[in-house]
Amino acid sequence: MLKHIQYDPWYALAEFVDNAIDSYLKNEKQLKEIEGKRFRLEVKIEINDTDKKIIIRDNAAGIHQRDYARAFRAAEIPPDNSGLSEFGMGMKSAACWFSDYWSVRTTAIGEDVEKTVSFDLNKIFYDKIEELQVRTKKQNENSHYTVIELSSINKMPVKKTKGKIKEHLASIYRDFTRKGILKLYLDNEPLEYKDPNILTAPFPYDSKTAPIYWRKEIDFDIDKGKMFVKGFVGVLESMESGKNGFALFRRGRVIEGSCDEGFKPKEIMGEVGSPEWKRIFGELHLEGFNVSFTKKGIKWDENMDIFLELLKKDLAAANFIRQARDYRVNPPKAELKKTAEAVVKSTVEDIKNNVQPAISEIRSTPISANEATSLTKTDEVANREFEIEFNDTKWLVTIELSYDDDIIDWIEIGSHVLKSKSTDKTLRQVGVRMSLNHPFVLQFAGSDKSKLEPILRIAASIGLAEETAREAGVKQAGTVRMNLNKLLTAITKNRLWQ
Repeated sequence: MLKHIQYDPWYALAEFVDNAIDSYLKNEKQLKEIEGKRFRLEVKIEINDTDKKIIIRDNAAGIHQRDYARAFRAAEIPPDNSGLSEFGMGMKSAACWFSDYWSVRTTAIGEDVEKTVSFDLNKIFYDKIEELQVRTKKQNENSHYTVIELSSINKMPVKKTKGKIKEHLASIYRDFTRKGILKLYLDNEPLEYKDPNILTAPFPYDSKTAPIYWRKEIDFDIDKGKMFVKGFVGVLESMESGKNGFALFRRGRVIEGSCDEGFKPKEIMGEVGSPEWKRIFGELHLEGFNVSFTKKGIKWDENMDIFLELLKKDLAAANFIRQARDYRVNPPKAELKKTAEAVVKSTVEDIKNNVQPAISEIRSTPISANEATSLTKTDEVANREFEIEFNDTKWLVTIELSYDDDIIDWIEIGSHVLKSKSTDKTLRQVGVRMSLNHPFVLQFAGSDKSKLEPILRIAASIGLAEETAREAGVKQAGTVRMNLNKLLTAITKNRLWQ
């Protein structure tokens, strides 16, 4: 049965790391008396593709003689199961999941013998073997280590899986590596978790507030001291679907939410893909909760609803969810330029191919007009020129996207943006500029091409409609645009809909 347990390779390898940490913590005082106060636990995992082997070495206290028989019996719960070795299943289940043949070589601190046991699953099964032979040899009584060798691996990790194993193990044991308890290696590469950057920014509903470091400590009780939650919740500086979500710890080790598999309850993080879903993250230590024997999940029973209610209440009181949902950051100019060029190109193609019939209809129906306004000089992000023709009249249209902070309006219409001034009196010219730094664009598009493109098309259509009306003799065509600019600026900055 053990070889058919639902494991991921990183959770299976984590079982061996758990045992090493448990051994170290229970024998820390004695280990440091021998090795010195600076002694640190080291666990080294080697994945040998050529020989289809996985070897796990640690310098913890080893498996003592008193624990030896129990260590090789499945589901034999250790006398002290308050640490990471609690079900008596980890080493056996993980080893059998990986391989039908594995061995354990160990010497325990204070004992002068090294013991080796080889486990051949098929031989045990078909020959109905109930006892394993232990090979021994003399060893220094101050030696302490365990070496587990898994041979003829059934589920050999490929290159991509190795990368995931590194990321998950670094994430699962981040608390132990941060505290200096554990040095963890995979193929001689040290595994360390890199903390994401936390947002420092004002609360968007109050422009007078100083920048806030959006990290909140969490500490609440669920069952009168029997079950409690501690840790922190933060808002990511950048929206990242790989860093978002919660890591749920128990006894210092991540149970749910390692690496890019964060625990993401809808009650806290909203819909998938929403700004708050992409920005909220945290580390929550749950004590008093039970876990599955593979340590892949918390056994919530009826407590999840209480947990989520208390957490949401805590975060709402500190405006964390609103900040994650509504904060926007100006994208880097290089990113804006790349997006803008792609958007302008596709918008121009659509206008050239589809706008002529609409312009003809607008031109034949005068409304009221205004003198064309000139544009403020600006640094452009993307500028493209194209011609369209209808009713024997040619139009030369320039569309520009700008990231200048000096640009106040969402849309400007004028001649300054034109790439070239034509001397052809039969050629009509129009320049349309849209500000990428306008609050409306930042709020709803940023540098997202799929969101920016429709906004640009609306802006270009407004500009062309205005100029065709003006060309037809209407005198106040720009009034609607100017009022629209004012309304969008006021509404977006002041968030009148909230």
